[in-house]
Amino acid sequence: MTIKAFIFALLLACVIGFTLRGDARPATATTAEVTVHPEQPGRAIPRDFLGFSYEAPVLARDYFDVHNRELRNLLANLGNGVLRFGGNSVEFTYWSRKGKVQIPKARAVLTPKDLNRLFAFSKKTGWPVMLGLNLGHFDPKMAAAEAAYAVKHGKRHLLALEIGNEPDLFMDNGQRPSTWGYKDFRKEFDAYFHAIRSRTPGAPISGPVTCCKAGRKWFPHFLQDEDSRLVMATFHNYPMSASRTLSPNSPRYPTITRMLSPELMAGVAKEIHQLALDAHEHHLPLRMAEVNSASSGGKNGVSNVFAAALWGADYSFTLAEQGAAGLNFHGGFHCGGYTPICISQGHYAAQPLYYGMLLFHAATPGRLVPVKVQTKANVTAYGVVANNGTLHLVLINKDGKTPVQVRISGVGSYSHADLLRLTAATLDARTGITLGGSPVGPEGNWTPRPAQNVERKGASFLLWLPAASAAVMTFHK
Repeated sequence: MTIKAFIFALLLACVIGFTLRGDARPATATTAEVTVHPEQPGRAIPRDFLGFSYEAPVLARDYFDVHNRELRNLLANLGNGVLRFGGNSVEFTYWSRKGKVQIPKARAVLTPKDLNRLFAFSKKTGWPVMLGLNLGHFDPKMAAAEAAYAVKHGKRHLLALEIGNEPDLFMDNGQRPSTWGYKDFRKEFDAYFHAIRSRTPGAPISGPVTCCKAGRKWFPHFLQDEDSRLVMATFHNYPMSASRTLSPNSPRYPTITRMLSPELMAGVAKEIHQLALDAHEHHLPLRMAEVNSASSGGKNGVSNVFAAALWGADYSFTLAEQGAAGLNFHGGFHCGGYTPICISQGHYAAQPLYYGMLLFHAATPGRLVPVKVQTKANVTAYGVVANNGTLHLVLINKDGKTPVQVRISGVGSYSHADLLRLTAATLDARTGITLGGSPVGPEGNWTPRPAQNVERKGASFLLWLPAASAAVMTFHK
């Protein structure tokens, strides 16, 4: 082999090796100037910001058993959080100390055994519970009995009781007449409230558990009417819809491109900002108790691919920036659609959206700090200062094709930085997702590899952000 051929082969090997790593740098890329202001800490992100939401009938089964180590590990990876049980099927979920009801449409009948199991799990994990009560089948006495048992046996592990689920849709789904409206809802809510509080004076109640166009109009009126009797304000949000009747031309039709678009997130920010203002005006925290990418279970190939992980992290920080005190990603245990966790081959498995939650947790809790991004790329960034002064900077490249060279300024007081990368092969990948170089294991465990160092240039830091990826940079003094 000639010297020239040897040099060419050596260079080719270096290029191939470099390309196989997550920080591969192709010739074409765009730039981003990111300026952070850690000296201006603002709104705090609560430790229990993240949460999961489930349909109420799951409580009649043993998913949330104290011996379920895999699920406990998956929750532990996310630190503190909140478990919420409600959904549309709560209106077909009944309470009976004997486990029997004479109602043909019942999807589940909950008993003391079911709530005992739930609160044992809650105590073991440290994740408190939001428990939905059936309003669709109007029975204040039944709701009061369930609430009394939950308060007595849940104690501090019961965060709140919800009365019904999305009552602003009752007139559309046949649960109430088409003429039913806010005043009718208030009458029924008050009947439940008085029945519950008469039996259990200290019962924590949240509301209005609304979601949609009518619900947004009801929200400020409900808080005006009920604020002093509530422990928190709750609302639901789905930026897109996976309804089979929705036209592909609809602005809510789910696609990866739409899910990751700045326009979609701007719309979310606008809605949450107003809801948070309404809640804070009445000195109530706002929890988005049921959220996800697309209603009706999510869209296959959109809600259950790597793009959903990037969206989930971006969405979580957007809600935190706009004043929400927390969120609960809705899901189930069937592997498909938008659920963050499912059961696959007998094991609880982390789905793409779960990795977005994991990324969020890696940078929180703490106080949000201003971050300015100047770029033509579809890149978002969020800064969080921890109580010990450590700065976390989250960078999300939602473009599936364009890598970005990022220069970070405003961090000259920090001596060094390291990072965790969130990566997958493509935006539509369903497997091969890693955070910190490691996937979530079959036992629900996650152990990242040692964090990588970030290059410093004077008072700035440089970071290569591949297409369709995210990173958490941690700056140390």
